[in-house]
Amino acid sequence: MKIELKFGLLFILLSTLLIGCSDPDTDQGSEVIGLEMQQEDLFKGKTIIEGHNVSYKVSSKGELYFVVEVQIDDHVLNAAIAYDNETIDFDGKNAVLTFDQKKILLKLGEEISLFLFKEKSVDNFTMTEYTLLRLLEYWAKSPNGYKYSKLKVKASKSSNTNLKSRNEGITCIRKNTFVTAEYDDASGRNYRDRKLVNGDRCLGRCGSGCPGVFTIASAWTKDCLDHDQCGRVLGGSTNPIDRNCGDEYREAADDYLFGVIRGCRG
Repeated sequence: MKIELKFGLLFILLSTLLIGCSDPDTDQGSEVIGLEMQQEDLFKGKTIIEGHNVSYKVSSKGELYFVVEVQIDDHVLNAAIAYDNETIDFDGKNAVLTFDQKKILLKLGEEISLFLFKEKSVDNFTMTEYTLLRLLEYWAKSPNGYKYSKLKVKASKSSNTNLKSRNEGITCIRKNTFVTAEYDDASGRNYRDRKLVNGDRCLGRCGSGCPGVFTIASAWTKDCLDHDQCGRVLGGSTNPIDRNCGDEYREAADDYLFGVIRGCRG
C-alpha cells in the first residue's frame, strides 16, 4: 500500500513504545511539567512557569492525525496535523504572544524534552510527543507582533520558480554548505544572501538554538534558512516592531513538522 511504504521510515524513526515503570526522578520530572496523562495517543498537562499559566494537550484522532491545543495565560493555540497528506490547520484566534510568553513555550518544551528523554533513547518517543515538541518550537519562533490566525499549510515538493520570496516546499539543505537565503521585507524589497549552513550560528535549522534546547531531532531546510536570515537582518523574532518576516515564518511551518520525516536531518 502506498501510504504504508511512505510512512515505513516514519514509524522506524518515531517509535511508539509506551513508557515503562516510573522512578522518583521521573515522578519529579512529571511534576515540573504538570503531567496529567501520558499514553501513546494522549499527552496532556498544565503547570505554572515563571508566573505564566500553561496547559497542553495533544491527542491522536486517527493513525496519522493529531490535534494539539496549547494555552498560555489567556491565549489558546490550536493545530490539527495530518501526516498522511502533510497538512496543518492552525487556529490561534488572532492571538499575539509577548516575547516573554514565547520564551515560556520554549521553556515548557525544554522541560518536557528533559522529562521524556532522561531515561530512554532520543528515537524512542510517541508521535503525540513529537508533534507537541515540534509545535512548541515553531510557535515560540514567531516574529514579535505575529497574529496567530487561521491558516492551512500543505507541504509540497520544492518549487523551481524564480520568485525571490516563496514557499519552497520542504527542501533539505546540508550543514557546512553554502546556500542562498531569499526573503523580503514588509515593503516588498527582495534580499539574497549566500550563507554557510552550520551548527554554530544555527542558520538553516528549524528550531531554537544550536545545539537545540530540545533533544528531539530537527530538520535543516531552505525555508528555515530564509526565515533565520530574515530575522538576523530585518528583526525576526526579537525586534518588537518587526513586520518583515511573517511570510517566511509561515512558509517554514511544514518544514518544522514534516522536515525530519522527509529526511532533512542535518
